[in-house]
Amino acid sequence: MTRSIGPIAIMTLLCACGGSAPLTQHVPGGHQPGDERAVLESMDRFMTAISETDLEAMAAMKTADGMTYQWRPTEGGDMHITARPSSFWHDPARDDGHAYRERYWSPTVMIRGGIAVVWAPYEFWIDGETSHCGVDVVDLVKIDGEWIVSNTMWTVEPEACVELRPAETSILRPES
Repeated sequence: MTRSIGPIAIMTLLCACGGSAPLTQHVPGGHQPGDERAVLESMDRFMTAISETDLEAMAAMKTADGMTYQWRPTEGGDMHITARPSSFWHDPARDDGHAYRERYWSPTVMIRGGIAVVWAPYEFWIDGETSHCGVDVVDLVKIDGEWIVSNTMWTVEPEACVELRPAETSILRPES
């Protein structure tokens, strides 16, 4: 009786392990240099649209249902986070006649399949004067072969420009 349990156990294990071939899953491609270039080109176009107050271009470069989160320190040392739908920023009613400019540098880009994240320090000007610096975090998705901004987050740090600015201005993006 003991002899028959051993072969039965082995047969059960072999049937369980060797049944059908394992199912294969589609794994999206990893980080590719061509994708990084395309992601940063989309980010550059988006920053150019901000700097040109081109609200239509900004809207065209975003998903319809994206969100934004702005982190700003308060005078008491706490933080205040403001969440808004992306559409708030390109609403024609927001065109206040000011000249805005935003440039970033030293981006860290992470890509997996059709999603990407760009993390980069930035400087923001209003009417030619520095308003603040901070860090931008931009999520992008690849739709129909094009990288589109889906969500954005940023810090507003008026006192951090000295700390965050690059030593070499040739790395500022976009170039214009």
